[in-house]
Amino acid sequence: MTDEPGAEQLLAMLEIARHDRAAIAISHRIGPQRAAELAERITARLDRAGVPARRRVWILAVAPGPDADLEAAPVLAALADSIGSAPLTLHDPRDPDALIFRRRPPDQKRGGVFLNAHWMQATIRIACGPPAELAAGLSAWFNAPATLEPSDLSATLVL
Repeated sequence: MTDEPGAEQLLAMLEIARHDRAAIAISHRIGPQRAAELAERITARLDRAGVPARRRVWILAVAPGPDADLEAAPVLAALADSIGSAPLTLHDPRDPDALIFRRRPPDQKRGGVFLNAHWMQATIRIACGPPAELAAGLSAWFNAPATLEPSDLSATLVL
């Protein structure tokens, strides 16, 4: 048995206000069953906090790879069935209007990274999957995955 808190406990500890804008990024590699399970728990937590569906956005973060589209389709379908009326988007790394530049702190590498605009505009950012993989799945096509770091994600909570 482990003392590490599970998703339910981590979500319960998260401070969420009714006026928050929530972005939930789901890695396409966590699988449809896990995605649906997390979506139901996160939706229940946001409902309890009173965050309206219009102030939430679900983002399927597809990291580059040969079978990425095939892996993403079942997760996208599972999410669509689990999130209610909140918007669901597939991150588009080639759409400049869907990206915002984020500077890195001065003590890190110089420069920054372009990340999904919905993700960057949120006050609560919930990441579901490995942070480095999610950073790759939420960034621009020209951000080389090898240059990304888990800290680039700037998540409020990682599940």
